[in-house]
Amino acid sequence: MKNNYLLRFSSPNAKIAFPSFSIPAGHTCPGAYNCLTKRIDGKVVDLQKKDKHSEYYRCYAVSQEVVYKSLAKKLDDNFALLRRKTCSEMVELIRNSLNNDKETRALVLGGGALRVHIHGDFFSYDYLKAWFKIADLFPRIRFYSYTKSLQYLKRWKDEFGEFPSNYSLTWSKGSKFDNLGNVLGIKSVTVVTDEEEAKALGLEVDHDDTHALNGDEDFALEPHGTMPKGHPWGKAIIEKRKQGKFAGYHK
Repeated sequence: MKNNYLLRFSSPNAKIAFPSFSIPAGHTCPGAYNCLTKRIDGKVVDLQKKDKHSEYYRCYAVSQEVVYKSLAKKLDDNFALLRRKTCSEMVELIRNSLNNDKETRALVLGGGALRVHIHGDFFSYDYLKAWFKIADLFPRIRFYSYTKSLQYLKRWKDEFGEFPSNYSLTWSKGSKFDNLGNVLGIKSVTVVTDEEEAKALGLEVDHDDTHALNGDEDFALEPHGTMPKGHPWGKAIIEKRKQGKFAGYHK
């Protein structure tokens, strides 16, 4: 199979010690609410919804797509290969891509972890089913995802009862479907201003995906990247950088 017809994965980075797979953020995030941001004509477009129940913020992934054009092209190409396929066709595509990609071949042979979506989310129920079927086909790989597509997780749970045992899921709070979160039986993540806020909520901050991959308890993330003009988190990020504190991932 020609590489033009295979999905492409990404190498580990400063935060994540495992390969990952992504598609365009925002455009593939039907559950996004307080973080809804899209890359349109090469620019960041803020579409977040703000309410009293959750803090709004700009999606870090979209900011990265605008800066790194080659990354944006890879994500667009991945989505183009997936978007019009049936579930079974997506399973075949993902399986062939995992077996042939240099970043994931070692996982297929010896096991390890794969993050599904640094950018993007489960854009349809068939797409979510495809990844869960892939998890069954590759039991030695530990898959994990943050997601706001809780409506699809609820549908799967209603149909099948349990999620794949080798797939770790994290409910990313601030979705259109947060009302479904508590019935899914999965951990959640809350974006907080800093460590102090996380401690006040009784949450640990995850800086390297340890909680997302291996944990069972709710946890927190600190904001990073750029924020909409005037957003208080933008000032907080700048101040933390001046103080030499954690303010984002730069590799």
